[in-house]
Amino acid sequence: MTLAGADSPSEHLQLAAFTAMAAVVFIWLGRRQRRTGHSLLAPNETVRVGNRLIPPPPPSRGRRIAGTGWIVVGSIFVLPAVFNFVAAIHALVG
Repeated sequence: MTLAGADSPSEHLQLAAFTAMAAVVFIWLGRRQRRTGHSLLAPNETVRVGNRLIPPPPPSRGRRIAGTGWIVVGSIFVLPAVFNFVAAIHALVG
């Protein structure tokens, strides 16, 4: 369902909620990756192998740049959320 295909205010609010949740997830992921320098699948924890502790690899610059990319993707999702919310208010008011 696209913005043009949503007819009722409830459909607009559902689309606004969905895109806002996607924006929050992507921005959270990007901020976490920029802060730690590690992806979500590779946390920065020390691992015990046998009777030795193996430290995590150092944070990489590429992962920090990728975190910025995730923040940009999340920011792109904010705009449709705002448009759908305004469309729902517009449909309710007039």
